[in-house]
Parts: sequence; structure tokens; C-alpha cells
Amino acid sequence: MQSFLIAALDKNLSSSYTANLLKERGVDPLDINSQVYEKAVGIEDVRNIQKAILLKPFRGKTKAVVIDAYEDLTLQAQNALLKILEEPPSNTIIVITAAKKELFLPTIISRCKVIVLQEKETKLDKDDLSKFHDILNTLLRGRTGDKLKIAELIVKDKGDCALWLEKMATFLRNDLAKNSNNFKYLNFLKGVQKTYKIIKSTNVSQRAALENLFLSF
Repeated sequence: MQSFLIAALDKNLSSSYTANLLKERGVDPLDINSQVYEKAVGIEDVRNIQKAILLKPFRGKTKAVVIDAYEDLTLQAQNALLKILEEPPSNTIIVITAAKKELFLPTIISRCKVIVLQEKETKLDKDDLSKFHDILNTLLRGRTGDKLKIAELIVKDKGDCALWLEKMATFLRNDLAKNSNNFKYLNFLKGVQKTYKIIKSTNVSQRAALENLFLSF
């Protein structure tokens, strides 16, 4: 099979797996076309994907088109993508990466080899579960002042915002395992993972990064 759907709540994990997958199949890095989006993939994006798929490999015999669907694909875009998945060029591997396979139409899933990656979870005790439940309710329903206060307290009391974000991600994943249709939690999880990556890879103010995350919801 030439089309893959790689599902992992941790975007870094899916990226690493994709890189290894394509390396094992002998795809030269110069022949990997990565399609990354800041919002849900739409019809026009699929048209551009189709153009990329029709290009010839630059270095080797096989090329790959990697579609980052972490910001979701519209139903119209998924239907448009079906034709591409049904008849990909013989020299092309298509990889779709996303948070959960359940976000895709059954017709998309049936045309891909689905790989769901399991992630090592940060352990939470009973106190953590209670605290994160209360904090999450405030962040998703509370006032601006309350959200800013939480950001201030995390930086002041915890110091390590990355660890706090890891624990919040674990809490969200546990809840999503019970209710995969909770899109509010799923969207917040995406924001948590994005903020974690920013904090770990840049010199951004941790408090500013948290405030930006909290005020986005």
C-alpha cells in the first residue's frame, strides 16, 4: 500500500515516525514534499496537493507527499482527497499525519494503512486529576482575568512549564480515550502540544506562551 495515515496525539512523534518510514523505503529527503497548514485543509489545498503528487522525483526513483492534517481536514477536502488516494502514481508514497484516525471518513481510512502510535504518558496522581479538572474548566469557561492568574501561578509555583504542559496533555488524552468526540478537549490538546514545542525549542517567555494558549480558548 502506498498511502499511510499516521495518528498520534504528539505531533513530534508522528513526524519522527514518518521520517523513519520514508527512510526505510529509500525516499531521499529532497524527494519529500511536506504540506503543512495553520488551519483546516480545504479544497484548494487538496488541489495543490494533487499538483505536488504529479511532480517527478528530484533525486531518487520514489517521492513522498506528507500531508500535515493536525489542524483537521474539512469533509469536502477529504472527499476530494479520495481520488488521489485511489490512484496515486506508482512512484509516490502519500502520508497523512493527524491527532486521531477517528477524525477521518471511513472511505479515507479504508484507502490507507493506518498506524496509531502509542505514547509514553506522564503519570498523574489523584491530586493531579482533581487539579487539572478544575483548571481545565476555568480555562475553557472562565474569565480572562482568571486565565491570566492561572498562567501567573503556574510560572510562580511550578517553574517548569513544560512539565505542567506534559501533565495537562496526559489529562486530556485520558479524557479523550473515554470520549473521542470531545472536540473542545482535542483542540485544547493541540494548543497544549504546540505551546510545549515552542517552550522547549525557543527562548520565549513561558508566562507569555501560557497566556497566549489560555486566551485562545
